[in-house]
Amino acid sequence: MMLRLRVHHLFCSALFVGKGYSESFCENMQKIVQWLWETSSQGEEREVELISGEDSICKECPNLTKEGCSLEDNHVVSKDVRLAQALQLQTDRSYSVSALLGHVAQNLTEEIFETSCHKCEWYRMGLCSYAKLADKYSNYSGI
Repeated sequence: MMLRLRVHHLFCSALFVGKGYSESFCENMQKIVQWLWETSSQGEEREVELISGEDSICKECPNLTKEGCSLEDNHVVSKDVRLAQALQLQTDRSYSVSALLGHVAQNLTEEIFETSCHKCEWYRMGLCSYAKLADKYSNYSGI
């Protein structure tokens, strides 16, 4: 299975606590979080296609319309592009899960987190912080 993941979901998936836009969104997100963050018992290397558009998480979001995300004029696409640049990642490219998470761990800074997340409703609710994200990524070494 290849997971399609938009760049900012590298942060959201790491800090997901069961809250979301709808029950189906939360169920889908939980499955993706487990797939992405839990080590495979068979040791196979999983692949992620990093994108700046609708991904495997978005497909269950009630804010997704035929025109894209209905939140704030689809600002999430520009958020993904800026975050990819800040983390030195390429979109429309496949990465192994371990290499991708390791790369983010090496490049993550508080400034990158704050710039990317400060307008997000989950951040404003106190569900996310740089300290929590850095702790989650501390288990990964770089590519």
